[in-house]
Amino acid sequence: MIAPPQAVTIAIASSGRASLVRCLTSLAALELPAELRVDILIADDSDAATVPERVAAAQPLPFAVHVVPVHAHNVSVARNACIAAATGDLIAFVDDDEWVEPDWLTRLLAAMAEFEADCVFGPVHPVYPAGTPHWIVRANPLHVDWGRRGRRVEVGRGGNTLFRRALAVRHGLRFDPALGRTGGEDTSFFHAMGQVGAVMVVTDDATVHEDAPPARVNLAYFRHRALRTGQIYARFIVGQHAHQPLRTALFYGGALAKAAVALGVGALIYPFDRARWLRLAMRGWMNVGKLRELLKLAPATMN
Repeated sequence: MIAPPQAVTIAIASSGRASLVRCLTSLAALELPAELRVDILIADDSDAATVPERVAAAQPLPFAVHVVPVHAHNVSVARNACIAAATGDLIAFVDDDEWVEPDWLTRLLAAMAEFEADCVFGPVHPVYPAGTPHWIVRANPLHVDWGRRGRRVEVGRGGNTLFRRALAVRHGLRFDPALGRTGGEDTSFFHAMGQVGAVMVVTDDATVHEDAPPARVNLAYFRHRALRTGQIYARFIVGQHAHQPLRTALFYGGALAKAAVALGVGALIYPFDRARWLRLAMRGWMNVGKLRELLKLAPATMN
């Protein structure tokens, strides 16, 4: 049995966006056990050191808030600064454009205890802007469904995550600065965590929300996001089995079959159900992204 944590550092890599105030306000409303010590650590990656202004606007806060200046314009550098400065037994990552439900942290902690996990990933639910077509909202293409509570995973994301700080420190795990401006840094980090033996699970009840920027609510962005996600996933999974050509061949063969089925069936139902078509298209594009890695193409660009 793993001993319960005594302290949690909630870490935020922030570019100083105004949404940080809402994020901090939601953290102030957390419902927590009295014995748990919580502090907030913010890596200030803004241009003009705007994070202290956002923190002041969010006061009063029930937790100590520490700001670490970074100003690198690189989310990997900012998150690494959080790991280096954190003091909690656990680190909980949340983004500065997200806001949490009052039971968010207790749900993550409960899943970690129940499944004796080293890392837990929760869902991030997008809120689409007014005027978004109803079929896009119904398809919900910006939401990543990690699965049901307790499901084991090999990779993860950084926007709603709880993990054991000692594991990262002991193995020298850090976010790759080379990916800090292009994306994929969280996939790389948590893949490495899995490689050193971490037990990583998901839970579907530790809820975080984020606004979907209008510029990202369009088919071109959805497609690029799915292609890139699939390609980055393939890069780490295939790399893990680099000396097993049969497994690699089966992986890419499966991706080809899944892409063909999803895009083919989607084309047939497009005239009747655009939401279902978009869900299938996202699956198809993600598997096409895996095949892009086979062809050694550059990852799809994203805004």
